[in-house]
Amino acid sequence: MPASIVIRPYILFSFLFRGDTSPALENDHPPSAALFAVLSFIQDSGLSTDQLILGFAFLVVLLLLSSLFSGSEVALFTLDSGQIEELEDSDSAASKRVVSLLQHPRALLVTILILNTVVNVGAAITAAVLTHEMATANDWSPVATVLIEIIVLTFVILVVSEITPKLIATRQPVGFARRISGILLLLHRILFPVSSLLARSMQAFHGRFAGLAEKISADDLKTMAEIGTAHGTIEEEERALIHSIVDFGGTSVREIMISRLDIVSLNVGASVQEAVEIIRDSGHSRMPLYVEHLDNILGVVYAKDLLRHMTEHSGDEHIDWTSLARPPIFVPLGKMLDDLLTDFQEKKTHIAIVVDEYGGTAGLVTLEDVLEEIVGEIRDEHDEHEEELIERVSETEFIVDAKIDLDVLFEDLNIEVDTEEFDFETLGGLIFHLAREIPDEGDRFSSNGLSYEVTQVENNRVVEVRVVVISVSEGKDSPTQD
Repeated sequence: MPASIVIRPYILFSFLFRGDTSPALENDHPPSAALFAVLSFIQDSGLSTDQLILGFAFLVVLLLLSSLFSGSEVALFTLDSGQIEELEDSDSAASKRVVSLLQHPRALLVTILILNTVVNVGAAITAAVLTHEMATANDWSPVATVLIEIIVLTFVILVVSEITPKLIATRQPVGFARRISGILLLLHRILFPVSSLLARSMQAFHGRFAGLAEKISADDLKTMAEIGTAHGTIEEEERALIHSIVDFGGTSVREIMISRLDIVSLNVGASVQEAVEIIRDSGHSRMPLYVEHLDNILGVVYAKDLLRHMTEHSGDEHIDWTSLARPPIFVPLGKMLDDLLTDFQEKKTHIAIVVDEYGGTAGLVTLEDVLEEIVGEIRDEHDEHEEELIERVSETEFIVDAKIDLDVLFEDLNIEVDTEEFDFETLGGLIFHLAREIPDEGDRFSSNGLSYEVTQVENNRVVEVRVVVISVSEGKDSPTQD
């Protein structure tokens, strides 16, 4: 290889890596073996040194632009209403540019996609040209060269131009949007005629075929919430709230009602003092009023109505409770919670009596019970000393209140059981189902990977059960009695 061919690239690389070309030129030292190999490779590539450097520099610029456009898409379209209001109130020029960009979100999205597509295609073409020239000059296999170029470029674009900028934009959307707003606003204005036309065309196309699109199911919403949580765009609490809202319409009154045996009620023959003691001991502000038994509900007594009556008639020990009670509303066991919530809103009440198919009182349900299905457990000052339904004895043994909901029990014990096929809701109901008779203390059963031992029974009602986690394989078969 002639010396004149090697001298120009050697001078350039000596300046880049040594910072001074004079020693090499003055002393006429030849390049090192590694540097000589690089220079020989460049010389054999079919491209001049200047062309090769410009080509790689252009490729780097395109990848940087791609990263900016990818990050700007995430930053601009993840801004919430509060952040947008702060930008609108800000006097900085960058904030005003961001607000201006968000005035036409569809056209902005099209602009970003056009820009990102152009730079990515440009990067692919540039990389293909460079590798083709090198492969031709060095007699490399064209197929192998193309495959390697595709793999390397795909990895670089994913890491440098997609994943990294989007992670940064997700964590700091406002700052990222402000920094990119200048160049993006300029390019958006240049491309606005094209992007707005495409946005309107897409909207018209979507509107024409909107009726043919499949509706999003409840499972689809849950899946999207799971994906959002996995990608960090949705918090765990938000995911749980979405799941609760989706399941809300499919939950019946029977699943959340207070059992008949747990109802705190007021007999129509009770005195004022007795009523005050019941309210004080239970902490309830509303109580069903009955005559003889709970199947004859006359109304609902409000503590505030009783307080007003006591203030106006301080000497009365006995009152006509029917004149003080408010009309009750009755709902069937199968009523869905979304319909019940509508009833509460329309009738301006917070409590309903649940009746079975024979018209007897099965339980009651309150507005608080309904809301807890969405937002979770709501505790007030009267719930501070409420007993826990599950008491852990060891890693595999628990003492459980029989009135606990089976979904809550299985979730706490990390056991997957489909409770939809059951016609009961509580652990006590499961015990009766397994026993097929009134169980006695000490009776044992096994099912769904759990062992159950009845530890307390009162008035034919299972009160407490010892639950032991056993191997899943032992409990997958039909329920058995020990």
